[in-house]
Amino acid sequence: MSSMKYRPDIDGLRAIAVLAVVIHHLSPSLLPGGYIGVDIFFVISGYLITKIIDREISDGTFTYVNFYERRVRRIFPALFAVLIATFLTGYLILLPSDYAPTLKATVGTVFFSSNFVFWREMKEGYFAATDAGLNPLLHTWSLAVEEQFYVFFPILLFICTKYLRKHTKAILLITALLSLTAAVALIKSKSVAVFFLSPFRIWELLAGSLLAVNALPKVNGRVARELTALLGLTGILAACLIYTPQTIFPGIAAAIPVLGASALIHSGSSGATFITSFLTVRPMVFVGLISYSLYLWHWPLIVFTRYHFEIISLDNLFFTLFAASIGLGYLSYRFIELPFRQRDSFFTRSRLFSLSTIGAISLTVIPMLGLIQGGFESRYSSTVIKLDQARRPSIPFKTCDAKTAKDWCRLGKQTSVPTIFLWGDSHLLSWAPALNEILEEKATSAIFATRSACPPLLGVISTTRPACEPQNNVVKQYLTDNPNIDTVVLAGFWSFYFNTEGELTPTNKFAAKERGIVAQTALLATIDWLRSNEKKVILIGPVPVFDKSVPLALALEEAWGRSLFHSSFEEQKKLHSRFFEAIDLGRSAQEFVFLDPIEWLCTKNCKAIESGIPLYRDAHHLSIFGAMMLKTRLSEGFTRAQVEYGIGTTAKAFD
Repeated sequence: MSSMKYRPDIDGLRAIAVLAVVIHHLSPSLLPGGYIGVDIFFVISGYLITKIIDREISDGTFTYVNFYERRVRRIFPALFAVLIATFLTGYLILLPSDYAPTLKATVGTVFFSSNFVFWREMKEGYFAATDAGLNPLLHTWSLAVEEQFYVFFPILLFICTKYLRKHTKAILLITALLSLTAAVALIKSKSVAVFFLSPFRIWELLAGSLLAVNALPKVNGRVARELTALLGLTGILAACLIYTPQTIFPGIAAAIPVLGASALIHSGSSGATFITSFLTVRPMVFVGLISYSLYLWHWPLIVFTRYHFEIISLDNLFFTLFAASIGLGYLSYRFIELPFRQRDSFFTRSRLFSLSTIGAISLTVIPMLGLIQGGFESRYSSTVIKLDQARRPSIPFKTCDAKTAKDWCRLGKQTSVPTIFLWGDSHLLSWAPALNEILEEKATSAIFATRSACPPLLGVISTTRPACEPQNNVVKQYLTDNPNIDTVVLAGFWSFYFNTEGELTPTNKFAAKERGIVAQTALLATIDWLRSNEKKVILIGPVPVFDKSVPLALALEEAWGRSLFHSSFEEQKKLHSRFFEAIDLGRSAQEFVFLDPIEWLCTKNCKAIESGIPLYRDAHHLSIFGAMMLKTRLSEGFTRAQVEYGIGTTAKAFD
């Protein structure tokens, strides 16, 4: 077998990829699109693996045993070390609601199926039981994608090389295009699946494979090589700086970093460039060499640090955690990765497979036992368990979310003709138990039109939820066509829409796009449109919003005996200042009823627990208990609306 020439510039490219990911995870604002480092890894992996397999098949030395032995030596030792460390650390500090998903991810990682685990857990979005960002193994989804690719790809390449040699490039290209087309077609409707699942990601690995089988001609001439490399690096850096978590990704947006990585690899294959000289400097090559271990260790370190100290932003710990990640990455590379890579070392093939089998069984059986025991609940007191379980509630009327107009649910008395229209996102859904009882008591009913993460606002587009604008247009048409609806109730996650940069853009391209102004203009325009169409408006303001999950913080306070959680009336008013500015402007020009839950829940400090029961199920959604506790205040608000504003049919319902 002929040996494959070492490419130090590819290790330099690995360094760019891993540093982008690490910096993004430590400080998303510093490198908002750094997550594209994973896509660079896919291209590199596809290129190198295809080079090796194609050469061995041509030399007649390829065997599946040798191929998978190399994969085991490369992947398992450092991965198992991280899994063991995560298991032990998680046992010490994670609550059952967070430890159980970690145990499940451990089993998924052992069998390289953690991408399926996370896909299933995150499909529910707002309704997910816990925050996926608290899972220290979330990053293993990319390893699963690669290893799933390596199950079928050697077979495909073997068949192509042996029997369809002339068509290999075409087959790989067509497969890649099919994968990309599927990703682009489904990214809006099935975004979680497109992000995590292999069929929508293999085109990125196949981009590297196409380079490896010389699908493109060499870049002849120094100027052409320099230009190709420059364009490639520019594309990667632009994606790192311009893309944000709100970017619709992957899909076509992933083409920029994928093509950028491909351009750097391809130009480097054709000859030297100024950029390859940069990529081959010792610090870049060093980071590239430890990139696998660095990638594995950095995320658990971040998650456990954030969890233990209950902090959201890691900016103050950026350099400490960055240095610690590099240190752990080097130690793992030097003392775990390298010894196992030596075939003539103590770790022979038989010992390697035996140890891997023992490790895989242990990392499957023990986590499964933990899952059976609810994440080893016995570690904590009953009070802690009760608070922790409040993070996993049943959510009434959840099946009503994101329905089409013909399937919208009704709240209240089902036999009465609806005269009220409830319009909002998941915050409206959290109010639903209280609203339903109020309507039943008053013998009336309401249409319940809710779609999570979609603002009940006309004239705006959500950059992360393409379905929002069509939904709101349907609402607008329904209200126009149904004059029997005389009152519209609005509720939403107002601080998110008013404070998140770039989340909303106006449909009018000439409108102001400044943060807060878009939402403010849209809210006032929506109320104005409703009033001009003879609809009375009741606007439910924001509930107090916290920077961490309320039941999680309360459970950790109880478990650790330290104060982690508080918020005040002043803080909430400041957080929602843009929203209240809109309310003040609207009141001077329009007639609508405004209900202010912040005033209900906050005096000097904001209430988050009552009689030992959390009022929230996360950081900003009321729990059933919280909504029902405020039912009387909500009902009084509707009654006040009747008295002060003379709501017609609706007013009679609330007599």
